[in-house]
Amino acid sequence: MLHKKSQNCVLSICDISPIRFGSFEDFLVVMTDELNKKGFKHVIIFRDRPIKCVEDTLLASNAEIKILKPTRSNIYIFMELYQILKEIRPNIVHFHFYPIYSSLNYLKFFFSIKIVYTDHMGSRELKTPFKKALRKLYYKTHSILFNCGIDKIVCVSNYIKLKYSKEYNIHSSKLLVIYNGVNLRKFQQNIDTTKLKEKLNIKDEFVVSTVGLRADKGVNCLIKAIPNIIKSMPNTKFILVGEGECRSYLERMVDNLKLNNYVVFTGNMVDISGIYQISSCVVVSSLVEEAFCFVAVEAMAAGTQVIAFDSGALREVLYDLDQLIPKNYTLLSQKIIKCLKTNNINNNVMMQYVGSNYSLDKCVYNYMQLYDEILKK
Repeated sequence: MLHKKSQNCVLSICDISPIRFGSFEDFLVVMTDELNKKGFKHVIIFRDRPIKCVEDTLLASNAEIKILKPTRSNIYIFMELYQILKEIRPNIVHFHFYPIYSSLNYLKFFFSIKIVYTDHMGSRELKTPFKKALRKLYYKTHSILFNCGIDKIVCVSNYIKLKYSKEYNIHSSKLLVIYNGVNLRKFQQNIDTTKLKEKLNIKDEFVVSTVGLRADKGVNCLIKAIPNIIKSMPNTKFILVGEGECRSYLERMVDNLKLNNYVVFTGNMVDISGIYQISSCVVVSSLVEEAFCFVAVEAMAAGTQVIAFDSGALREVLYDLDQLIPKNYTLLSQKIIKCLKTNNINNNVMMQYVGSNYSLDKCVYNYMQLYDEILKK
């Protein structure tokens, strides 16, 4: 058990700026509630102010929010964090979305703290032996220089844990796996999607959706697959959710292929649970190796089939491995057509699978157990 004493505190340092109320934001809220029950204050650092609903919910849970603007200067970040640690004196400093091996770990020599990292980061597969050797040398060298302050490194999948030994030549007892979790109640509740369908001009069409418009999300592959899909299944709409540096490029692709009547760009949405519920399938066409993939697990939690490129931890996370395909838009179109024509997956069993392995409650419980363990040392 985490023992109560005055001014106990966990500092979560998150190198993100929340633009929607996603599963990671749900995680922060529930962690705050659980820490409060144990008498711990939860201070959360973001790189910029989160959207209002995230900020309001965290503050209502008695979290304290601080902002640390991103910069390329490690010295500046070190000194800013030094001042924050001096002010709040946390028991645990937990980094999310930060490089694991850096000079920030030397903060441990100035404060009586436990340092935890969660490795959420996927990676791009390197093609040449030289680049692979260079990356291995980089991480191995940095682990030697900056490993000393770390108490635990949480990997969000076995794929990520294996990456350390396979790609970085790092064999560490500090590594452990805690899967990310999703709020089952949020994705499995009955939602009135009437207004959402009206907004997206959806009537009785099949709906294929995807989330995220960054280059690494491979949405261009889905767009290339659409002409073949609509030849077989013309009564289909494609919902592209979110923003990203590729949006204007993808909009031009849609225009050049004359697909405007079939494709809808939604922009950022605070809550995408309704999108999952109106979707016949959700596509994850990632071109990088996924560390976990919240989108895939959220969609499965909602009872929606997922079709994904064989990428990183998706082979570990997906309920039905038959829905994994090589990174090829022709194969993607064929798999989507098959999915729309024949639904062979037992959605209830798939939802139970998510509940057994990737529930938010289970995830938070495992983190609380970890905190308890390292504070006893």
